[in-house]
Amino acid sequence: MLIAILSFAVVFTIVALVHEFGHYLVAKRSGIRVPECGIGFGPRLFSFKKGETTYAVNLIPILAYVNVSGESEEDDPSCPEDQKFYNKPLFVRFLLAFLGPFFNIVLAFLILALVFTFAGVPKSVSNEIDKISPNSPAEKVGLMAGDKLLSIDNAPVVKMESSIDYIHKHPDKQLLLKVSRNGKELIFKVTPKLDPKLNVGLIGFSPKPLYLQVSPLQALYFACQQTLSMIALMFVILWKLFTGGISLGELAGPVGIAQITGTYAQSGLLSLLSFVAFLNVNVGIINLLPLPALDGGRITFMLIELIRRKPIDIKTENKIHQWGLIVLLGLMAAITVNDVFRIFRPR
Repeated sequence: MLIAILSFAVVFTIVALVHEFGHYLVAKRSGIRVPECGIGFGPRLFSFKKGETTYAVNLIPILAYVNVSGESEEDDPSCPEDQKFYNKPLFVRFLLAFLGPFFNIVLAFLILALVFTFAGVPKSVSNEIDKISPNSPAEKVGLMAGDKLLSIDNAPVVKMESSIDYIHKHPDKQLLLKVSRNGKELIFKVTPKLDPKLNVGLIGFSPKPLYLQVSPLQALYFACQQTLSMIALMFVILWKLFTGGISLGELAGPVGIAQITGTYAQSGLLSLLSFVAFLNVNVGIINLLPLPALDGGRITFMLIELIRRKPIDIKTENKIHQWGLIVLLGLMAAITVNDVFRIFRPR
């Protein structure tokens, strides 16, 4: 649990810092006043002021924030009008809203490029068991990391992906596994447990991945390809959510994401980095959705302004964003409650 909490705090702070840096960079470059930015929330630990901006670190070191003058009507009246967000040209305001999510997607690309450069590109999986899930059928029968799977139900393991598919198709049916351990052949009887969400049988092990070594230029190409694939996957998930293919109950909130982050952290650095890349794509795409309170919501209002050639009243826009935030927080609370129930639900 401690690993999950710590890894969640570090990962989400990095994601938020990169996101907010995109907003901060445009604000500073375009002359928009930034009264305060910082890390975390809760009571302030320390702060310092440089120019007109206060930089702060708060007690609970999760997430980050950047306050921009002119994003609401409740700004410091001492701020000159030409330094306020809503008085800047449309393109500048668009950049400020867009660069936060865009920087998250760029970070995902850079992480993948780094992984592919030094570790290689995932090519396939070997017949060697890499990880065993706690309390899984694999752990209960005595399978161990390092075991090499030789056969399932007397059928030799030629391609590990096919063998995994065989396991998936036989939930609640006892299988005969032959493995090699330290030069000795061992036989295990194990019954895959049905995963109701995935509708497949799972034993509870992950095979060791095989990596293809590539040049730095090839790593950039594969990182770009993988980032685009993650973006496409996000749109598929959103479409399924919209059409009912995925229910809200299947989404993960902060508690669920903390659990997932901890799992990836325990699986090793490469697994954690891959998850962080996908999480950044998640944050980037979701923030670009045309919903009030999100960056995409602000961009939507800018598009309306462009069409009608006249800005929407800042008070009206902010009222809509405030109500949007209330709805999003309510949705997040419901998903979080579901996360907690999922933890304590009898298995």
